[in-house]
Amino acid sequence: MNDDKQILVYHSFQGGRFVDHGIDLDVIEELVRFRDLVVDLAKSLWKKNNPDQQRSPKNFEDSLALKFYEVLPNCATIPLARKPREQMELFPNTYEDELDRAADLLIETIEAAGADRPIPADFPVDLLDRFDDYGKSLHDDEWIEQRRSVKGAAARYDSNVRTKLLASVQADYEADLDVIGTVTMARVSSPKMAIELNDGIEVEAAFDPRDEEKITTALKDHDLAKVRVIGSGRFSSDGKLKRIAKIKELILLPLGERKFDPSAKSIWEEIQEIIAQMPRSAIDQLPVDGAARHDYYIYGLENDES
Repeated sequence: MNDDKQILVYHSFQGGRFVDHGIDLDVIEELVRFRDLVVDLAKSLWKKNNPDQQRSPKNFEDSLALKFYEVLPNCATIPLARKPREQMELFPNTYEDELDRAADLLIETIEAAGADRPIPADFPVDLLDRFDDYGKSLHDDEWIEQRRSVKGAAARYDSNVRTKLLASVQADYEADLDVIGTVTMARVSSPKMAIELNDGIEVEAAFDPRDEEKITTALKDHDLAKVRVIGSGRFSSDGKLKRIAKIKELILLPLGERKFDPSAKSIWEEIQEIIAQMPRSAIDQLPVDGAARHDYYIYGLENDES
C-alpha cells in the first residue's frame, strides 16, 4: 500500500465465516455502517467544539472520506484510509482532527461497553441507536475488532456489546453540559437554585456557597441577567436535561440596562398623584422652608443658623 495513505482504523472481521481470511459479500455493508457512524461522530464533535460557528470549514466533508485498498491476511483485516492531510507536512506526528478523535472515542465506547463501564460522556446519546445497524449481519460466533494501529490494542465489537450499547439508549445518562439560563429560584440554606433554559425547561442544581452573590444577583435582576453553567448533567434517554448534576463553573452574564419606557410616569407625576390623595390637614403640616430646618423636622432640634 502507498505510504502517503493515512490509516484511520484497522477494521477486522473475526471468527465464524472469516477464519479462512475471506469476507462474505453480505457483511461488506458493515464497513459502510462503520464509516457512517465514525463520520457522523466527527461532525458532532466539530459542532461541540465550535458552538459559535454556523457552518463547517470548507472541504470539511471531503476530509472525512474513507477508502480501503487491500485486505490483510490477518483473518479479514481491512485498513480504512483517509486522504493525506496537508497539515501533516507542517506538524508531522502531531496533527489530529475530529475524525481521529471520533475513531478514538468510538473505540473507547465499544471497550467501555464490553467491560461494563459507563459509556464516555463525550459520546453523543443521539448516535447510540446507530449501533442497531452496525454489526447486525454478524453471526453469534463472529465479531469485529477495531484498532488504531497495526500493533495497537483492539476493541472487540460483538452481539453482546451491541446489546449493551442499545440498552443504554433507554437509560438516563450523565454527560458534560454548557448551558445558559435565567435564575428563577435561589435558596441560601442548603444552597440550591433553579434556572430556566432557553427552551423553557426548568432544572435545579446545588451550588457552591462561593457563587451565592452571582446567583442572588441573577435572581434579583432576572429580567437583565442570566447565568452560564459549565459542568455535567443528568439527561433522559431522549437527550433532555433532567437536572444539573455538578457545577464546575458559574458565570454571571449581564444582558444590559433596563430599556427606557417613554410611557412610564415621571417621578414628579408620581409625587403629584400621592399629594392629590393626601388630606388638606396633612399637607398643611409639611415644611414650607424646604430642607433649611431638617434637623428640627426630623429630630426636633433647633438649627442655630435659623
